[in-house]
Amino acid sequence: MECRESCGACCIAPSIKQAMPNMPSGKAADELCANLDPVSLQCRIWGQQDYPDFCRGFQPDVDFCGENRDQAMQILSLLEVQTRA
Repeated sequence: MECRESCGACCIAPSIKQAMPNMPSGKAADELCANLDPVSLQCRIWGQQDYPDFCRGFQPDVDFCGENRDQAMQILSLLEVQTRA
């Protein structure tokens, strides 16, 4: 599966506890990543050297991304709640 254009669900729904460019304390769940363009919903640093390992490890899959952006947000938000420590 290829990453869906204009989605950004993986850059919004999950919390990220590790430091990353422009977000030294990570990000909270449902917070837009500072590296996500809010208009195009595309990562501004994708593929660059400072692209976080956490993000590199997330691969698009129907189990996480569903059939559309709304499903992706629902699935990833539910996973966030289920894995909250």
